[in-house]
Amino acid sequence: MGLFDKLFSKDNVTKYKDTDIVSIANAEMVPASKVNDVMFAQEMMGQTIAFELKDGVIVAPANGKLEVMYPTGHAFAIRTKDGMGLLVHVGINTVELSGKGFEILVKQGDTVKAGQQLLHVNLDVIKEVGYDTITMLIVTETPNEGEKVTFVDFGDVSQGQKINK
Repeated sequence: MGLFDKLFSKDNVTKYKDTDIVSIANAEMVPASKVNDVMFAQEMMGQTIAFELKDGVIVAPANGKLEVMYPTGHAFAIRTKDGMGLLVHVGINTVELSGKGFEILVKQGDTVKAGQQLLHVNLDVIKEVGYDTITMLIVTETPNEGEKVTFVDFGDVSQGQKINK
């Protein structure tokens, strides 16, 4: 396979280890305390980091099985091979949009790769109704109960950039 073939391959996803967690978007990665929603800010569902989105392309945070894809597209969950549970929730109150502004590119039950595009989100649609576009990545379960994921420092990240240490 030549360079041209690699550049235009349908499988243009970087190969990551099964233990890698990657940025879900081009964004500024911020602590959960910056989220304007108590449930996420206080990490009630699990260890949480958030992303101030720069565009509407959302990718898989890890290799695994897409266990849940809400029909509205506002949230999805991935289970990694080692049993880690990851939940992504796009925006605050976006379930109320009933899928408006969300294009789902995969289906529940699919095996996905870290960095693979899963959603296209029209951020203007979310903003027009006055909702926040901040997007959360929640570690709902770890292979070893109570274990915390060590993430890189907060700041600008690119979609598909490895963010766990």
